[in-house]
Amino acid sequence: MIAEAPKANTETPEIRLIAFDQDDTALLPDGKPSSEGLAAIEAALDQGLIVSSVSGRNIDRSGEPFSGARQLFDRLYLIANNGGIILGPAEGGRRPLLFEKRMSTGAFLDLLDFIEENGFNFVYSWLRVTEAGPLDSVIADRYTPSIAAIEEQSRAAVDRDDDLLAKLRQGAYPPPPKMLILPGLERREAVLSELKARFDSRLYLVKTNPDRIEAMHADVNKKVAVEFIAREHGISLNNVMAVGDGDNDLPMLFNAGLGVIMENAQDAVKEAGRAQGLVIAPPNHENGFAWAVRRYALNNGR
Repeated sequence: MIAEAPKANTETPEIRLIAFDQDDTALLPDGKPSSEGLAAIEAALDQGLIVSSVSGRNIDRSGEPFSGARQLFDRLYLIANNGGIILGPAEGGRRPLLFEKRMSTGAFLDLLDFIEENGFNFVYSWLRVTEAGPLDSVIADRYTPSIAAIEEQSRAAVDRDDDLLAKLRQGAYPPPPKMLILPGLERREAVLSELKARFDSRLYLVKTNPDRIEAMHADVNKKVAVEFIAREHGISLNNVMAVGDGDNDLPMLFNAGLGVIMENAQDAVKEAGRAQGLVIAPPNHENGFAWAVRRYALNNGR
């Protein structure tokens, strides 16, 4: 395919920070990064650019696809849970926790009420800080085809606790940075609308593939997280290149100096990007992520 460049009246800014989504963006359909993508990341880092993974995945699942390139991945910032958690590059084998934002207790308990009223399958994100560093487990209330799909996508098992809902109500676990609600693909749009009406400004809600709704604190999204890292380095968002494919990527794509949407994104996401003059890159299976980094960041990075 021929990639679409930004509108003719815009200039590519100097890129100093690259923020990339993982699934269906930097990762191939098999859930692993390509050698070309890894080489592009390494070249960017060697040129002095800052690079961050920005994923809806939790901490552990964000690192799993890069297990074969651990030293390289340790040089990246890690934004997890759609911006609810930010970790710095590894220092002595440990990543410092730079930022966390959990749901308010009230919103969390009300969300549990909504889940119980409808009998929805759900996944709880259990974030805690230990002597070994931040840990972020995921626990489901029961095993379903939706949980099986999550395990297949992330190549990692999801813990299960049949009494999870009761334990959460009793305070056995703290309010999370993220919850997954799994109403099924046919009901997802209606449930998302109902959630937005019920929680209004108390939660940030976004749909992700294939049948998930993710709920976070209202002040959390990928743009806010990327802006945090940029601010730490005295960088404007205008000097950020963001690459993604999903609805949850749009906040950072629309606010970056250069937003890049993968050709394999859903049509609605691509149309939203075209309306904003964003770049449409080749699909992930054609190494569109590496193409974007080479074309727009390595030619402009220091």
